[in-house]
Amino acid sequence: MLFPLLYVTLELPKRIINDAIGAPADRVTVFGVDLPQTTFLLILCFAFLGFVVLHGLLKMRVNTMKGVVAERLLRRFRFGLIGRVLRFPRAYQQQTSEGELVAALTAEAEPLGGIMGDAIATPLMQTGQMGTILLFLFLQNFWFGLAAMAMFPVQVWLIPRMQRRINVLNRSRVRQVRSLAAEVGEIATGAATLRQHGGWTARMTTISARLGRLFNTRFDIYRKKFFMKFVNNLLTQITPFFFFLVGGLLVINGSLTIGALVASLAAFKDLSSPWKELLTYYTAVQEVSQRYQMIVEKFDPPDILTDFLFETPSNASENPMAGTVSLSDVVVQDDMGRQLLSGASLEIASGDWLCIAAPEDEDRAMLAELLLRDIAPVSGQVKIGGHDLGAIGQHSIARMIGHANATPYIFRGTVGDNVMVPLTMAPALQLSKDDLEETRRSGNQLGWPAPPQPTDAQMAAARHDWQLLVSAIGAQKSLLAKALDRFLTHPHDSALQDQLTALRESIPAQIDQLRLKGAIDSFSDDIYFDDLTLAENLLMAVKAKDDWIGLNSTHKLSDLLVALGLLDLVIEQSLTLAKALVDSFDSDTTGSVLFRRLGIPGDILPQLQKVIENANKTGENLKPADETLLLSLQFNVPARAFDRAFAKKVKHAIIAARPKAKTLADPTLADRYLPLQPDHWSDRLNVLENLVFGKVTPAGRKHLEKIRDQVVAALMKSVGEDALFDLIQRLPTGLRGANLSQQIAEHISLAQVVVKRPNIVILDRAMASFPAPVRHASFALLREILPDATILQLEAALPEDGSHDNQLELRQGRLIAVGQDTDHAPEGGETSDLHQKRSALRKAPLFRELSRAQLRLLAFSARWVDVAPGQIVFRKHDLPDGAYLIYSGAIELYDEDETGTVTFSVIPPPGTLVGEVGLIRNDPRRLSMRAQSPVTLLRIDPEDFLSIIESDARTAFKLIQYLVGYIGGGN
Repeated sequence: MLFPLLYVTLELPKRIINDAIGAPADRVTVFGVDLPQTTFLLILCFAFLGFVVLHGLLKMRVNTMKGVVAERLLRRFRFGLIGRVLRFPRAYQQQTSEGELVAALTAEAEPLGGIMGDAIATPLMQTGQMGTILLFLFLQNFWFGLAAMAMFPVQVWLIPRMQRRINVLNRSRVRQVRSLAAEVGEIATGAATLRQHGGWTARMTTISARLGRLFNTRFDIYRKKFFMKFVNNLLTQITPFFFFLVGGLLVINGSLTIGALVASLAAFKDLSSPWKELLTYYTAVQEVSQRYQMIVEKFDPPDILTDFLFETPSNASENPMAGTVSLSDVVVQDDMGRQLLSGASLEIASGDWLCIAAPEDEDRAMLAELLLRDIAPVSGQVKIGGHDLGAIGQHSIARMIGHANATPYIFRGTVGDNVMVPLTMAPALQLSKDDLEETRRSGNQLGWPAPPQPTDAQMAAARHDWQLLVSAIGAQKSLLAKALDRFLTHPHDSALQDQLTALRESIPAQIDQLRLKGAIDSFSDDIYFDDLTLAENLLMAVKAKDDWIGLNSTHKLSDLLVALGLLDLVIEQSLTLAKALVDSFDSDTTGSVLFRRLGIPGDILPQLQKVIENANKTGENLKPADETLLLSLQFNVPARAFDRAFAKKVKHAIIAARPKAKTLADPTLADRYLPLQPDHWSDRLNVLENLVFGKVTPAGRKHLEKIRDQVVAALMKSVGEDALFDLIQRLPTGLRGANLSQQIAEHISLAQVVVKRPNIVILDRAMASFPAPVRHASFALLREILPDATILQLEAALPEDGSHDNQLELRQGRLIAVGQDTDHAPEGGETSDLHQKRSALRKAPLFRELSRAQLRLLAFSARWVDVAPGQIVFRKHDLPDGAYLIYSGAIELYDEDETGTVTFSVIPPPGTLVGEVGLIRNDPRRLSMRAQSPVTLLRIDPEDFLSIIESDARTAFKLIQYLVGYIGGGN
């Protein structure tokens, strides 16, 4: 539809000039109708205008739909990439940073949308426009059409080749800029060292050479870029030269009308636009193609998991599989090819409880990931319920297997959202109704239906099981204590707000019994509250929003101060506070945590500086704008921020003016400030502040735990269990659960298993931070709720007691019976010597929990030392040359006096690490060591030992515990 309209917009100007303006008479006959010349001119002009508008509307429609196609395809592309993230192998996922994936999904993928929309429409539309214009030119004169096309082959051949050279230079420029940035960063970091040692000359010479190369590269880009433009423009302008020359001769000879010549020139001018669009499109495709390939490579690892995304809950198997687990000669390797599991075979009957002890975190995680299909075995077969694990749909796996560990991932939302994730198979996100509806629409368009919503009966059963778990582990108090910091603003919280408001009379009295003097400032009319702003104190209200009070509200509050006769006093106080701010902060410190905590916009500080300078000028009064700025400071920042700089006389004046302020205040301030009323809940106070109807003072923060415990006890005594559980369920969770304790996160992980009611449960050190009795109670409840479930419990060491039916150990990649020796069996690809060293180091308590990779490195650097009987390894007061691990034989640690008499002697058993404390403290030896029999030691160099301590937090913590015990024993 677009191309005929374009042709008409080219034809009509010729008709206007030749047939209307250039008509031989003042009357024109059109299709047998006699019209005045002017009327005919008006008809043609308005027809031209109408066709131009219609052509523009159609072109707008095409461009709009190009945008729609681009966004739809970009959405599908991103959706597919995110789906592939879910299928990344665990090893690849650990090697790929979140920042890389986010950048690829957002910034890097964004330009692809434009090309996706242009992919068909742009070449088709631009080529069609060019064809229409060329057709018009050929119809006017054959030579015009030929002249218009003459330079196209040259440009098609020449311009892309020149552009490719420019692209090569651009890539070189990017690499040079990155290198320059790295060098500048190194100079900035080591500037002091360069100044001290005089190394700046060489560095500046390097920078000069780098900048010179960058200049030359950019200069080459400019030359080639603008030469290409010169050539392109020259070739484009050669054609009009032929138009003027040949067309002029044809018009003079009478072979061509002047209207046709003018229309041809206009058409050729329009021809350049689509031609440039096509050249630009070609260049963009070349650039974006490389970007697309880089993104695809990032999201297409060679061992990506099988595509399961389109297996939805509706087409997953509805019949639950039996909870049997079978491993047949399974071999699992890490990304370096080392065997983590060597030919393991295992049968777990449905309903059994098996406990496997694996000292290393990697081994426990490997077993869990193997059964969850996060990793695939190199060989062998894993079966669940008699079915090959690789052939089971992911939704079936998610519904059939529950996994609880000590480090769960917590989504942003609420505790209830995270616990109930298994019921909906949906991410725990807080979405509005509009967002949910848009998600459903988008999901249907992407072939991804909305997840099934659980029934009320399912939710009630899940909630009941969760409550049982909370009671079993005694988590109600800790969860409620955390919930005291949340704000009840949801409409569903109104009933709970009423119940809690009724406790305001009793809770403050109970806190008073703790004899915590000055711990809480209760809201009353005879106290100035330092945690509230001056306006909040005056109105006995709190701001409705956490934003900066603007000019409109400031003027209303200023009028109130005038009516109360307090304006001059408050402005004087504001000027003092402004001086304190200006003296404490400057433009370099407005980004500090202390300044941001005040909530003051950074651009206000320079304005306050000017106000103070104006106030210091003799005889000059403050301007109204300056007064407004000073007042806004006190209307937004509480007195607590200024400590004693906030005068007591101002506080007393505000307290005295409160009764009048409530009657004189502008009624519209009610939208800005919410009154503090003893019988009403305040949405701007958290639960604790509402219950005590006040603010915890800085002096009371050291007693905050006692206050929380007292309030929680009062809640559990006076409020129904369901209402309290609602408070717990809507406890907010930050990104990755950053606002939650480790115990709450572990509780959520186990609760997810409980509410899911799976056939198979994997407990990977679940509830590890809880005391043993609490763990036993929670596991017993789990068995009570899931009497027929198969449970696989993974621990660092076998528990002394428990409800499990069988026990195994995972050592050196093999599943063995408890107590079976494996020292003779090195891992695949490991030498017998390295295995022997690793086994020896593993016996030392300090190294027992090192990762496999760290233990290998330490074993590789350790050296065997053979000592003959009577030989002294080191003497007292020697400087430490390493730590010694006793592998075999009898070694004596002893002390002797000046006469050589032994005053102390001890023979440590094999597996003892000697001298590690001296390495940490860099102290001389406190004892001497000699062999009483042939002894074999494993010597660890100080550098290797300290590198392990620095790189492994758990080993460092164990060493701290050891040192504390060592010092305590010494005392």
